[in-house]
Amino acid sequence: MKRMFKKAVALIMVAVLAMSLCACSADPNCGKYICKSVKVGDITTSASETYPNGASIELKTAGACTVILDGAEYKGSWKSDNNNVTITLEGEESKGTVSGNTLTIDIYDVGMEMTFEK
Repeated sequence: MKRMFKKAVALIMVAVLAMSLCACSADPNCGKYICKSVKVGDITTSASETYPNGASIELKTAGACTVILDGAEYKGSWKSDNNNVTITLEGEESKGTVSGNTLTIDIYDVGMEMTFEK
């Protein structure tokens, strides 16, 4: 009887963990995006030149997001409407687009278009 109870608890735990991994599956835009390039005007550089300590965006469940720019971490929120994504950091909205596994956005609308890949 004890052995059966342990198996049942283990199966329930596996199911809960599996569901938590799929929690963001309702929105295909969820996930972690790593910055690959930065474009200002006509000049495009690799992200590692602009952000030597890295740059990424993680779109999480329930509209939460984390943005890392050159090692500094910012917590915010996000929403999507099909391929359009809006990220809000420190009360400022930044609008971008998602095409496949690529997110293009100008964070803080400063004229610096960043391209991220999942």
